Amino acid sequence: MMKLIGRNLSPYTRRVAVAMTLLDVPHSREYLSVTADPDRGLEINPVGRVPVLELEDGERLIESAAILDYLMDLVGPAKSLVPAHGKARRDCIQLMAIGSGVLDKAVNAIYEVRRRPAEKVHEPWRQHLLRQASGGLAALDAHAAAPKSNGGSWLLGEQLSLADVTAAVTVSFLRVMVPELVTDGLYPALYALTEKAEAMPAFRAHPLETP
Repeated sequence: MMKLIGRNLSPYTRRVAVAMTLLDVPHSREYLSVTADPDRGLEINPVGRVPVLELEDGERLIESAAILDYLMDLVGPAKSLVPAHGKARRDCIQLMAIGSGVLDKAVNAIYEVRRRPAEKVHEPWRQHLLRQASGGLAALDAHAAAPKSNGGSWLLGEQLSLADVTAAVTVSFLRVMVPELVTDGLYPALYALTEKAEAMPAFRAHPLETP
């Protein structure tokens, strides 16, 4: 059985866990905090990060986008959460990139205040990071609110995709870790999508951890 390594506090790990459950891919878990156990982090990944997916033969895959690409190839196009070709595929990958970009900027903003002494925090830089994250959230909200040619209420229309998984885990993470980015009323369409996703069994199976 494959093993997914990483905590659900990590939205990168959580989106892989949710995707594996949506795809019915059997796996075990090792709930690792690389902050608490950096030696184990470096043992499983040269850059000491999670998630890591350990395959049955012991091979380890790192970085959530690469792991998700492997999983989509594993299950095949009929079950994949990324469209096989064309504009739908491009849209899905671009929306995933925006969601991941929001997370990257938000995490850096968190580190600016949590990993530096207070007198060394550079507030203008933190505000720049938050502004970048806000731009991505606004883009996701606009896409969620736009009418879809095929109907439906997911980002690509009728079918849930990895773009939705990424967007939902992003918003849920920000609500806990950077609530100033997602105050009530800012992104109503994106919030509705997140609530719909979080109500699904696959999301409930991997609840967001609190720090």
